[in-house]
Amino acid sequence: MAVTMSQLLGMQEDVVEDCRKKRKALASNAKYRMSVEVLLKDGTRRFYIAKELDQKKALREVLTFVAAIESATGETVMWRRTGEKTYHMSTNYTSRPSLLERAKTAFLGYFFDLEN
Repeated sequence: MAVTMSQLLGMQEDVVEDCRKKRKALASNAKYRMSVEVLLKDGTRRFYIAKELDQKKALREVLTFVAAIESATGETVMWRRTGEKTYHMSTNYTSRPSLLERAKTAFLGYFFDLEN
């Protein structure tokens, strides 16, 4: 098993801070970045702000961050977007289909017998 420098020197290591990357500050007129609250099993809450401005890319970045924390701690992690009320477990996240996808499914379901 590999030993990190902090373990060798006997320092406390913070897994979340090791997984976190530096982020840039945005101007006040720019788009907002996605921020999430990560809840670990011991009850500590951490906040992560994605670097990406595009929501799909930012969500992919957040899921990568959650997967990195899970592999480092060996535990499942709960997370939610800041402002939401429901938590998501691990990287199992399904987004709501877009309006175009829902309209297409409804249109095809009306004319054809679709089985899921």
